[in-house]
Amino acid sequence: MNRLTVLRLLCKFGPITKPALAEYSRISRPTISKLVDELEELGLAERVGVATPTASGGKPGALYRFNADGVQSAGVFLTVDTVRVALVNGNGQVLGSLEHPLGLDRRPEPVLNVIIETLQDLLASLHVTLAQLLGIGVGVPGLTSFATGVVHFAPHFPQWHDVPVRDLLKARLGIEVWVDNDCHVQALAERHFGAGQSCTDFVTVESGIGVSAAFYLQDTLYRGVGETAGEVGHMTIQEDGPLCECGNRGCWETLAATTWMVEQAHQPGQATWLTLPTRARAEDESVEKLEPDVINTLAHAIFRAAQEGQPEASDLVRRHAMHYGVGLATIINALNPQRIIIWGDSINGGDLFLETVRSVVQQRAMARPREMCTIIFSSFVQDVGVIGAASLVIDALFTHYQPTS
Repeated sequence: MNRLTVLRLLCKFGPITKPALAEYSRISRPTISKLVDELEELGLAERVGVATPTASGGKPGALYRFNADGVQSAGVFLTVDTVRVALVNGNGQVLGSLEHPLGLDRRPEPVLNVIIETLQDLLASLHVTLAQLLGIGVGVPGLTSFATGVVHFAPHFPQWHDVPVRDLLKARLGIEVWVDNDCHVQALAERHFGAGQSCTDFVTVESGIGVSAAFYLQDTLYRGVGETAGEVGHMTIQEDGPLCECGNRGCWETLAATTWMVEQAHQPGQATWLTLPTRARAEDESVEKLEPDVINTLAHAIFRAAQEGQPEASDLVRRHAMHYGVGLATIINALNPQRIIIWGDSINGGDLFLETVRSVVQQRAMARPREMCTIIFSSFVQDVGVIGAASLVIDALFTHYQPTS
């Protein structure tokens, strides 16, 4: 933890001297000196000159800062229908990225093949080798053990049960790999580089086809005793509600996901202004079900129409936001966070979505925790997942996480 503290101070205050770091951190000067030397040896800190001499004539100290260019890690972010891979430096800057559709075969091996091929294509285009990376971080939409790198269950990938993603990728790539839930990695991106930097307690909540959350509590990412914390999309909102892919009925996700909004638009006689693409149903489903890429396309069309003032689209977005706000009110009552950061597809709903969510929370959340909490959109757009996944590598290295055997 001391190394992470020093690294954060170097990022925030650098260039800075070792004595100043000791003063800010309240860590002893000998320990600070050792930590900075270690970081410099790893290429994570760099000496950039000397401080201005003091009036007392003492020897000016060397100045150090975080060497963002010394950190290169790969972030892999898996969604229900695509894999996105990026090369990220220590400041969270994306140096290059590549996205590839998963196709219809969502079994573990074909998906891992797509991940590896996309990563290799990206690195080749940037003239970077695997050996130059500190590691690879992977964000997966499902119940995932960070400690073991195993994906235990993924609702949108029915054949994924206890898949050792970390070990499989490490064996094929020969490099350290860290794996976590997609919402957890998004929270890391916000904590290090986004709207969570100034908070000790915040919650990030996904929107889109999937709905889940991550809890940063008392300045620590809370994963839970079984590392499954955050599956708020599967808390029951309506006891006799729609059937969810997890097998339960009335899950928040069945009502608050963009899937619900799209399905409402395509009820008989509804939304005649919205055209359903020809190939709109998954071929391997006995019950008709919209494919993820079609849901995304149609959801974006609805959001766009609402922004243009189409009445039916505006009503759909408003109702979608109302369902979403009900769940947020429950989270605020339960956890009392300083901030809730919404990310994902529903950000495209703009002010109509956000203000409706805030209005529902105003009505349903208890006054004291509600007044302490602000609800905002993530400032990240497309890259939050890969930046967060890459942050797994940085977080792991700086907190003495043991490499896998």
